[in-house]
Amino acid sequence: MIKKFLLSPKTVISLICAVGLSCIVGSTIPQLTEKPPKFFEAWKANSPKIYYVIDIFQLNQVYTSIWFLVLLALITLSLIFSLYHQQLKVLIKSRGPVKRDITKSSFKDYITIELAHSSESGFEGLSDRIQRIFKDRGYRPYMASEESGYFIFGKNRIGKWGGVIFHVGLLVVIAAALYSLAFQKRGFIQMIQTDTFQGKDKDWTVKRLGVLAGNFNLDFQVHLNSFIPAYWDNDLIKDMESSLTIIDDKGENKEFSLSLRNPVNFNGTKIYQSTHYGYSLGFILEREGQNPVITNFLLDAPGKKDKPFIGKNDFPTTDYILDMKFYPNMIEPSFYATLPGVDLTVMENGEKRFKGRVLFTQRAWLGKDSLTFAQIHYWTGVTFVKNYGMPLVYTGFALSTLGVFLIFMLFCKEIHLKVVEDGDHIRLYMGGQARKFKALFSEEFKEIAKRIEKVL
Repeated sequence: MIKKFLLSPKTVISLICAVGLSCIVGSTIPQLTEKPPKFFEAWKANSPKIYYVIDIFQLNQVYTSIWFLVLLALITLSLIFSLYHQQLKVLIKSRGPVKRDITKSSFKDYITIELAHSSESGFEGLSDRIQRIFKDRGYRPYMASEESGYFIFGKNRIGKWGGVIFHVGLLVVIAAALYSLAFQKRGFIQMIQTDTFQGKDKDWTVKRLGVLAGNFNLDFQVHLNSFIPAYWDNDLIKDMESSLTIIDDKGENKEFSLSLRNPVNFNGTKIYQSTHYGYSLGFILEREGQNPVITNFLLDAPGKKDKPFIGKNDFPTTDYILDMKFYPNMIEPSFYATLPGVDLTVMENGEKRFKGRVLFTQRAWLGKDSLTFAQIHYWTGVTFVKNYGMPLVYTGFALSTLGVFLIFMLFCKEIHLKVVEDGDHIRLYMGGQARKFKALFSEEFKEIAKRIEKVL
């Protein structure tokens, strides 16, 4: 029953369509691994009902959702049954050449050749010359029965296995993807320049784990030495480059350059440069009778350099809310902090405590309290991915490529030939078949027939 269901064309087509539709959903609906946390917080606040539906059905994490893994598992089982019952068993049963009647109805390419009988070399000499002609064309004899005068010549018999090898490779890719998605660990962290990420499971800004994956703890620490964005003339981002120092579990330091085009691979973990970045503004709050407190606020980069970096956050452990518009250069539009300043509005319990422009290192007075614009650093997003099935994926692609090569470049050809003595004449019946490029094979078949007629 299960075999019949999985091999049903309706089932196969339905599964393929379902996976295709899932990929469309995953490309249309923003995924948790592609957008910063603020995006989803704003979405949830603006459209709570829509977000609830999307979140409960895991449409914002399609590729690690349970239902997508179930789809892949069903496709894997269907492919296994198809590979074994419809391809492998058939090939094993037909390992040897099958003798057939050489007629027009049996072969698409068919011809008869009539020759004058010659007793100089006899039938054995005729057989040798026929085999030599086929050998010159790259064919080898699969069967040569001189008693009955029946021959089968073949070329690229290994090509019959091309379809099996291709589907085995496809099966390996899907199985590896299934395994990888089930155990994949993906974490996103927002790092301020000069920060060190300890690599602990609880410290991720966003974390997405496979259904069967455990905690995501790195066996190393990462220090962000510097971050440099580069822009095109139209203000679009050209590249981003981060300098990282990775401290392994032995305390040894290694420096790496991370960019959009060049991820870093360390201890089986792939590190990617995120496209999310901006400036981190550090403010020192000084209150009477208390120790100064410094807090960093992360502002996302705008799309144009004439636009400010905007952010609104509360100052932790206080009732102050800071509304910020940061300009890297107060004189002319720029992405680079050459003459930085911020238009700052500070509210406390609904009352405005300060509104004005504060340049870098300047202080804003909030009654008895003061707020100093003390630090400016870049921040950037960094994504860490641990995939366990990638070597298998590469193996699967290699097998599929080999299968395609065998199917299209070494496709199997067979020519059946029967020699019949009829008094003072010899009649040759020849039929051929090929799995691919049948028009080309027909031309080759005719050339071989002409060669046989000329030589014999």
